[in-house]
Amino acid sequence: MVFPLLYCLFGALGLWYARRLYSDVRVGRAWPTVPGTILERRVGAPMKAHRRSFLPYVKYTYTVSGQAHTNDQVYLIPNTGGYADRIQQLVDSLPSPVPVHYDPKDPARSFLIVNPMGIIWILFTFGGGALLLGLMLLFTWAVLPSAPPPTP
Repeated sequence: MVFPLLYCLFGALGLWYARRLYSDVRVGRAWPTVPGTILERRVGAPMKAHRRSFLPYVKYTYTVSGQAHTNDQVYLIPNTGGYADRIQQLVDSLPSPVPVHYDPKDPARSFLIVNPMGIIWILFTFGGGALLLGLMLLFTWAVLPSAPPPTP
């Protein structure tokens, strides 16, 4: 009984998180862009959970309505990284001037790159699969009669 409930719980959490990320990416794609100037670019600090993965570090400045802003958020969803060589290629490939997506409600919030949707679809798939499996196990446990214990 515990395992089906855990499958349902983790499946529902996976679906909720995937939906949240999907919503963030959809909203962020609609943010307006302005040209920005890159001040510094390099492979950043290692990620806490994966010591072989690194965060990109790009410090940039941009101007919205006459007010200058500086930020270093590369991806829309923070703490997105990868292997050092891939991150180096990424930061080196950014154009100058770089298009900066900014939040029209709070222009100090910005990012450079919209996250790929692949990981979101993977979360939807595994979250939905885990939830479905948990529900099937619960249904099986509730509907099918349990076998009587064997007699010696």
